Amino acid sequence: MDTEAVREWLDGRTARHEFSGVALVWRGGKPVFSYSGGLAHRGHGMPITDDTRFAVASVTKLVTATAALRLVDRGLVRLDQPVIEILPPEHRPLALTPEHTLHHLLSHTSGLANYHDDDAKDWGSFTSNWDRIATYNLRHPADMLPLFADLPAVFPPGSRFQYNDAAFILAGLVIEAVSGRAFADVVTDEVLQPAGMVDTTLENLDQEPARMATGYIIDDGPPESWRANSYSVPTGVMPDGGLITTAPDLARLIDALLGGALLPPSMTAAMMTPQGPPSDAVEQYGYGCWLVVENGVVTMIGHGGSDPGVSTMVTHHLGAATTIVVLCNYDRGSWAATKHIEEALGLFDPRP
Repeated sequence: MDTEAVREWLDGRTARHEFSGVALVWRGGKPVFSYSGGLAHRGHGMPITDDTRFAVASVTKLVTATAALRLVDRGLVRLDQPVIEILPPEHRPLALTPEHTLHHLLSHTSGLANYHDDDAKDWGSFTSNWDRIATYNLRHPADMLPLFADLPAVFPPGSRFQYNDAAFILAGLVIEAVSGRAFADVVTDEVLQPAGMVDTTLENLDQEPARMATGYIIDDGPPESWRANSYSVPTGVMPDGGLITTAPDLARLIDALLGGALLPPSMTAAMMTPQGPPSDAVEQYGYGCWLVVENGVVTMIGHGGSDPGVSTMVTHHLGAATTIVVLCNYDRGSWAATKHIEEALGLFDPRP
């Protein structure tokens, strides 16, 4: 890879306010390329560095699923266990039936309603929730339940795939129920520490997490007027998107998963195998993990994340044993940077 050309490309994107964040190429347990650019905090003029930490939105699902699977491996819960047997009555959505299992929650095949429209073209469906419950009152996973607990099911469990943040809220509540501990504590002990993710935490945002970049929401105005995302995302730690981390730590997570440090081989294989109904789609889903499938073979794994003021992408090319991590504190930028770096590395990515 022509690292100087990639750095120049990223510098240009940063200067035009099309990118603000970090980019990392990781191979053999260490970085082979890293870039940082933009501002971590506009008001203080604080630049982003390689040590800056980012909220990563749905990339959190990788650690939520890993924690759940570790509890499955330990025998505390089964993938085929009805969720209604696990959750206390006050945590059960009205549409929950004995047919809904942990498998369905982790694979986005539950058919339960989400708390926002994931296919919406803007943030209105997501942020309108905070008119009902202020973000500073969303401090624990159960605090999210009023946003979707009364909604009817969308389809029968297992009949199709539909991405669903609310399902991972429920998965987090399952983790709490079977462990008897707070979600953040379980994930820290079960995933972050054994994976060596020393710069990763699950903290409430009003605790002012150390070295964390402020997210900025892109609009049609000049960049200096873009709003911070302080009132646009839940304050508390959520299983569908509450992780605060660095690019190297996310690369370490992929290494730990593939190296067997977190799960036994059979469980890792299940996580990285399509778990939805049969499909010929290029992009499919395992347990908390996006998969690229070419000619019936999984060639890439990872996860993306998108929130107001957050754009993140973790991509691992299995054949090349190479991980690319791009974290942005704008709500766009990670996908274009990922694709450009892949092209510079000569790695094929069939995702449009």
